[in-house]
Amino acid sequence: MAQPIRRILVATDFSEYSRRAMQYALSLGERMGASIDLLHVWEPPQTMEAESLMLEAGDPGGPLDSSGLAHAGRLLHAWAERYHSSSVPLRLQLERGSAADTILRLANTGYDLVVMGTHGRTGLARLFMGSVAQKVVARATCPVLTVHGMEEEQEALPMG
Repeated sequence: MAQPIRRILVATDFSEYSRRAMQYALSLGERMGASIDLLHVWEPPQTMEAESLMLEAGDPGGPLDSSGLAHAGRLLHAWAERYHSSSVPLRLQLERGSAADTILRLANTGYDLVVMGTHGRTGLARLFMGSVAQKVVARATCPVLTVHGMEEEQEALPMG
């Protein structure tokens, strides 16, 4: 028998796909009486990673790291304001590191469901960029719901 869903982890990269996943999670949260933890994992850009790591060795949380995390924090708080619901408790989490590894680590701390958007990359883009959603689905110990942003549905939505 399936466990009741009380805690939902929503992973966001602030994309349109994540927006749709958040809306879906809010709907589930309202119907099931669940709380939502909204997570963003900040990964330093590849070109800055070596420099950032050197800064951290002498000065943990160097300026490059701090500014990127601060920007991600502002975006996360803006999302919280946008999706605030009186019926669904919302908690924010900002982490630094590998998105897939961090989502998996947190998912194993008592969440009943992970909800995340997926870009649906295929072919070479998927081969070279990998898929955070694919890694999470393959390795998570709790159910994972991926929400794909369909272009046809997005065009059909009224603007405003």
